Amino acid sequence: MSLREKTISGAKWSALATVIIIGLGLAQMTVLARVVDNHQFGLLTVSLVIIALADTLSDFGIANSIIQRKEISHLELTTLYWLNVGLGLVVFAAVFLLSDFIASVLNTPALAPLIKTLSFAFVIIPHGQQFRALMQKELEFSKIGSIETISVLAGFSVTVSAAMYYPFAMTAIVGYLVNTLVRTALFGFFGRKIYRPGFHFSLKSVGSNLKFGAWLTADSIINYVNTNLSTLVLARILGASVAGGYNLAYNVAVVPPMKLNPIITRVLFPAFAKIQDDTDKLRVNFYKLLSIVGIINFPALLGLLVVSNNFVPLVFGEKWQFITPILQLLCVVGLLRSIGNPIGSLLMAKARVDISFKFNVFKTCLFIPAIIVGGHLGGALGVTLGFLFVQVVNTVLSYFIMIKPVLGSSYREYILSLWLPFYLSIPTLVVSYALGVLLAGHLSLAALLGVQIAAGAASFIVMLALSRNALVVEMKRQFCRNDRLKALLRAS
Repeated sequence: MSLREKTISGAKWSALATVIIIGLGLAQMTVLARVVDNHQFGLLTVSLVIIALADTLSDFGIANSIIQRKEISHLELTTLYWLNVGLGLVVFAAVFLLSDFIASVLNTPALAPLIKTLSFAFVIIPHGQQFRALMQKELEFSKIGSIETISVLAGFSVTVSAAMYYPFAMTAIVGYLVNTLVRTALFGFFGRKIYRPGFHFSLKSVGSNLKFGAWLTADSIINYVNTNLSTLVLARILGASVAGGYNLAYNVAVVPPMKLNPIITRVLFPAFAKIQDDTDKLRVNFYKLLSIVGIINFPALLGLLVVSNNFVPLVFGEKWQFITPILQLLCVVGLLRSIGNPIGSLLMAKARVDISFKFNVFKTCLFIPAIIVGGHLGGALGVTLGFLFVQVVNTVLSYFIMIKPVLGSSYREYILSLWLPFYLSIPTLVVSYALGVLLAGHLSLAALLGVQIAAGAASFIVMLALSRNALVVEMKRQFCRNDRLKALLRAS
């Protein structure tokens, strides 16, 4: 199978697995938002935000350093495996011992037992990380998707069933640990068929991996601050309930694109790494990727923006009505972040994560004061406006600072790659909004939301069908080719 065929196959399997995982995640979040009170929901979201930083530190970019390397020896792999395990134990101890201090800094003592329980995940996670990286390096996304879907389903089943009888944040924490344990066990079982870690250790042999991982980890920490500081600021200023509401909106508008984009970017990172020396080919494929990411995300986020006043009370309940304007602003944030995500794969493939790190340091210098000032002046809405401001600046500057130094001057291609998905999504925005205004009061909330979504989706499909853009035509041709192949297989 050629690299192109492996890439397309990997994208399909990743798409299927990620859509299932996102669906389960949204279903779980909806159930918890309805059955758990606002304070407990807030405690859960804040504790998971804190653990996300520890997760970044425990990996130290080792998994991506394995993928980026064209060749890697058994000694290097074994050394990196034990480094991962050791880092996991260090992070576990640090998080467990600092949990009371973290809870006191955020003025939320009830966070401490949740953080302590979550910290045990870092004893488990490192035993599966390397095997996942090796499968990804070989583009075995069907196996990765199956493992991750099964593990998420296990955690979802435990969380939702237990929450009906014990509606507290700790229920979801236990579900998360079940998810982690199942995922690690499965990656360990199948991964050991590819490679078995030995008992060798040579720090000198992995110097280049650690250098790459250090840049990647530093970049990830900065990204963490830019992503999660708003939740932590709100938890300290206004309490866990408001932070939970903000995070609920964030998980609907910003998190799905962050998880959907890796359907493509995780697949194309190893593919980009294999053609890292061919700049012309990289440029063409990168801008195609940028347009495809936009086509996936723009219509959904612009549609959600105009239906959010009906979506929030129907899905999450009237008690969360206050997050509607926050959700609308975060839809724009999610849209802008979605088109920035593929840049990370490009820079990792070229081993230039130092550029991303330096740019993110600059962004953080804007982000921290914007979030803190916004939180003090306008609460959750002020924090969201600060987030949006920084994201707009980031989108404008990202071409000049991160893309141009790697791909060369290609501003016209950059603008056209973003204009295509926006142009295709305009009818979705207009039709959904118009129906919401015209039919308000004439239909039930559920019926009105259903009509808005169906009409918006139909408008986008019509635009795709009528488009003569070369990329869209290529996508339609690929889709039709797959349909014909399936029909032939069924006929035979």
